[in-house]
Amino acid sequence: MKRIIPILLALLSFAALQAEAQVYAEMLISDKKGDHKPIQSLSVPGGVDVYNNLHHHGPAFESNLVAYRVYFDHRQTVDIYGKRRQGLELAHTQFYPTAEDIANGYGDDVLWAGTTVSVGSFRGMKDGKPSFIEPVKKRTESILEYGPERTVVEITDEGWEYEGQILDMKQLYTLESGHRDVRVDIEITCKNPITSTFCTGVRLFPDGTERRAGTSVASWGSNWAYGPKDTTDIQRKATVGLAVCVPNQKVVRSIENDGENLLIILGTKRPQKKVRFTYYLAFCSAKEEWEGSFHSADAWYSWVDKWQKKLKE
Repeated sequence: MKRIIPILLALLSFAALQAEAQVYAEMLISDKKGDHKPIQSLSVPGGVDVYNNLHHHGPAFESNLVAYRVYFDHRQTVDIYGKRRQGLELAHTQFYPTAEDIANGYGDDVLWAGTTVSVGSFRGMKDGKPSFIEPVKKRTESILEYGPERTVVEITDEGWEYEGQILDMKQLYTLESGHRDVRVDIEITCKNPITSTFCTGVRLFPDGTERRAGTSVASWGSNWAYGPKDTTDIQRKATVGLAVCVPNQKVVRSIENDGENLLIILGTKRPQKKVRFTYYLAFCSAKEEWEGSFHSADAWYSWVDKWQKKLKE
């Protein structure tokens, strides 16, 4: 009996911790039977394609307000999942709700990212356009923290050949409980001083609107969330607001519209062997049904203005 009591207490403590969790993260790999097994980290040599071996194509993470995933491929795109009600639901839907799930009030993928920067994806620059993170010697994606109050996803690229230099890059995506915004910390190192520029930003929408305010960019519009093939299903048309803010003005060179994206160009005033960037990304979905959610461009841009001001305090 004396040995059983500590075990029971440990189990109760674990259950209490799980009950209090306000964030969630998962990374799932498919086995030969088609089952999805949880993993914490995965590394592959550059050029090895595991995109379709991962259930939702990379690590996924959520707060009670929003959910994200980061693609495990040369794009390393940030993709988004909008909710109708507050709560954690990725453990159930795994980013792919069924028709029954949606009928029961669960959320869904709300953005067709394609080759755009989506919301806050980090990219290189080539000929005035965002360029992907390729070729690399080794790519790793990991979940460093699962909660209970925050989750942290790490993306590393070793031996990234970019503009004649060999770079090593680490990206950290941190989502805290009760937040819709994610903090992104980028660290890039090289044997020689880094002379290149990089970019992030938000994708634009046909017939949508855009907003530039200080060191933030934002957009509002509608898209076919599962791509052009779904344009016959009106239920899959989603309206979203996207935003990125770089609080440190020293790393913002300019803001550019390339026709698909509203880009913030990142760089340093003088070449260094190690460069760091910190920025924040956020989104809202018009599917949100709780008090204080956003259902117009004006309401979204008003929130972005307040958010940017708070980040700079």
